[in-house]
Amino acid sequence: MFRLQDNPTFTHKVPVMVPVDGGHDEQTLTVRYRVMETEAVDRLASLKTDDLTDFLKEAVVEINDVVGCEDQLLPWNHALRDRLFGLYYERMALVNGSTKGRKTSWNCRN
Repeated sequence: MFRLQDNPTFTHKVPVMVPVDGGHDEQTLTVRYRVMETEAVDRLASLKTDDLTDFLKEAVVEINDVVGCEDQLLPWNHALRDRLFGLYYERMALVNGSTKGRKTSWNCRN
């Protein structure tokens, strides 16, 4: 039996390779994604940078585990979203997480 869900989402642990002196530091985020229509996902390969940000604004429901300089947990809001999406390495990690995460199970969220 197949259960068709309204507003399906899934949560995925996303590795982010943060540039540091001498290389990269692998950090992770817990991201809840909206399951996107096939047409939107198929367009990913041809999207430009600005379009990737628009895709992520539609695909990302929430990001957890983001802390500030003094290790305080930052609340998810539009300002944090825009700041994260403004970082090239973050955008690419989130897009990759969206594609890889589709292979995981999703939950029904209304």
